[in-house]
Amino acid sequence: MKNMMKEAPEVAQSFFDLAKSAREYSPLGMKTNELIILGIFAAHRGLRGINTHVERAMEEGATKEEIIAAILLALPIVGITDTNLALDEAMIHIDAYMQKQEQTESAASRS
Repeated sequence: MKNMMKEAPEVAQSFFDLAKSAREYSPLGMKTNELIILGIFAAHRGLRGINTHVERAMEEGATKEEIIAAILLALPIVGITDTNLALDEAMIHIDAYMQKQEQTESAASRS
């Protein structure tokens, strides 16, 4: 997206507007939307999307177990290779997010 935003900002903005419209249309909660999006990215080898949406899902209150479950639901459709690829990528970002949260909480408790 960085290159699209730099080289074709109006196209990038149109994409963001479309995504926003879809989110606003959805009667599902943001956490549920993010978990569904993670399953879709797992099915399409969208590793960059997994990075982004793991963090967004966790910010919306998703647990590690819920994120793993959302990705594992893709297993019968996309197979073990793509599911493992998505899960490996998600775990990197789950762990990083949890570490960042622990550091923030630790810093806050020292203040």
